[in-house]
Amino acid sequence: MIYYTIYVKNLQNGSGYIDIALADDQLMKDFTQYLDVGIKSNRTYSMTAPPDSQGKPVVSQGIFAINLSEVAAITTLKPDSKPAVLPPSTHRPAG
Repeated sequence: MIYYTIYVKNLQNGSGYIDIALADDQLMKDFTQYLDVGIKSNRTYSMTAPPDSQGKPVVSQGIFAINLSEVAAITTLKPDSKPAVLPPSTHRPAG
């Protein structure tokens, strides 16, 4: 499962972006390919079931459709990936 934040041109929802969890990274692959060579811009993707929210049932699956020509940017978060760990800084602030 991958969490996406999709920034959409002229989206009138107050924030300008859509947060969604999809089954795989196909959206990012298609968006990159759309930017590189201009593939067909209308695509559909399988949504995944988010974790239960305070014991309330959730929809188990669905379809998400988007026109890639309206996407300004995409950010992703893969929850099962390890966070990047930077080595400790050797720089000490003056003072």
